Amino acid sequence: MSNIVSINHRLVRGCSAMALAAGLFAAAPALAQPAQDLVIGMPVASVANLDPHGATTNVQGILQVNAQIFEPLVNFVDGEYVPALATEWSANEDATRWTIKLREGVSFSDGSSLDAEDVRASMQRVVELAGPLAGLFKPLSIEIVSPSELVISSEVGQGALLGKLFMLAIAPSEKLGDDFGLNPVGTGPFVVDAFDPSQGVTLKANPGYWRGAPKLDSVTFRMIPEQAARTTALETGEIQLTWTLPDDQVAPLSENPDLVVDTVTTMANIVLWFNSDRPAFEDVEVRRALWSAIDFDTIIEALYPNTGSKMEGPLPATVFGASKQTPYVYDAEAARAVLEAKGWDFDGTTVGVLMNNTTYKPLVDALLADWARIGVKGEVDLQEPAVGTKRLLDLDWDIAIVQPVITNTGDADYNLGRLYTCAANRTTYCDETLDALLTEAGAISDQARRAELYAQAGKIIWDNAVGMFPMDVKQVWAWSAALEGVRLDAVYKPDLTQIHFTK
Repeated sequence: MSNIVSINHRLVRGCSAMALAAGLFAAAPALAQPAQDLVIGMPVASVANLDPHGATTNVQGILQVNAQIFEPLVNFVDGEYVPALATEWSANEDATRWTIKLREGVSFSDGSSLDAEDVRASMQRVVELAGPLAGLFKPLSIEIVSPSELVISSEVGQGALLGKLFMLAIAPSEKLGDDFGLNPVGTGPFVVDAFDPSQGVTLKANPGYWRGAPKLDSVTFRMIPEQAARTTALETGEIQLTWTLPDDQVAPLSENPDLVVDTVTTMANIVLWFNSDRPAFEDVEVRRALWSAIDFDTIIEALYPNTGSKMEGPLPATVFGASKQTPYVYDAEAARAVLEAKGWDFDGTTVGVLMNNTTYKPLVDALLADWARIGVKGEVDLQEPAVGTKRLLDLDWDIAIVQPVITNTGDADYNLGRLYTCAANRTTYCDETLDALLTEAGAISDQARRAELYAQAGKIIWDNAVGMFPMDVKQVWAWSAALEGVRLDAVYKPDLTQIHFTK
């Protein structure tokens, strides 16, 4: 009997211990999950509105915020156009008719469904508002075949149409009024929660996003134009992500174990055009010699080790249609000999370099110093932005630095076809062979053939030293080490959908 009691007593004690342990585990609080609220420091002073179709379409800050609210028909990823709101497309041989099929089952954040009329209305609005993208879409007309299919046509071939569609934000036709920039509605991963043009924008996750809700609950864009203040805010944790940091901040920020710093080559480059209408620059051998007299390798390494890389052709390496050309080799003595043989007036000629801001003045100062070493006189012709821009367009300059040229569409047509034709007359250089290549490349749908034509065009521009092409622009990003899923962005439209806090 006593043995039975003893056994039962041990069972009771064991059960009590198990119950107590279970109770303890049940009572233990779950590990707290990190808040998924990201604050981004933007290198701009304000965001006037969020209209994706008007005058401020390509303004930095507005472009980055709108990339979270709106989506285009196609995206540009790793040098290729991929489906977004369009699932497929096809063109006839001369690229005058493109058939576009839309993704079905996509809704705007207000609950309305995406259809072809929204595409037509968005494109028409860009043209009507006469902003910087209006010229891309003005030659186009749209025929609606069904709610999910449309045909885009033009009298002139549109080989670069996909790049243009990458720039077109699609919005619901019913909401496109004068106040749309203050009350935007899109299909993107985030929706506007609060907006103060002088303070910033707070977005919240779009739970109905067709790709699936983003991992963040909210994103706040704070306007911090002062570099020192933005760096301090990053180091103190007031913001957790920023970009467009200068070279001198890379080393100290990289040493901070709480931060991650990385760079990405963008679709922008720095260009210095020669005015070949000036007698001093009529001779191609002179232009080549002046280019060869500058040690751009050393200049970039010294001034822009993190934010620049030496160009290999007239287009950024990230752009469709970019090609590698034969590099100009630095040889000051040979350059001086060519200039002497060509009768360069070393005493009477002073070359002015037109600038409308001081961002890349160190680059210009360095190249003028290299020229001075072989006796070529030069000076900075710095103007305030409005005057500088007018003089650039009026061709009133010896050399003009364009800083930077951004190939917004990702297609060479936007850069070469827009800037280097005789009709455009932006550089003063005119070449009928170059015109023919650019015209054909812009008017056919065969992408492989287009790439070949742009490579040939690039060779003409490069070999004839239409300008000097020193540097692709790289962008420095920095973010909290507590973040995962950061994707460096080459096209100025950051993807925030995979970013999340791990601690």
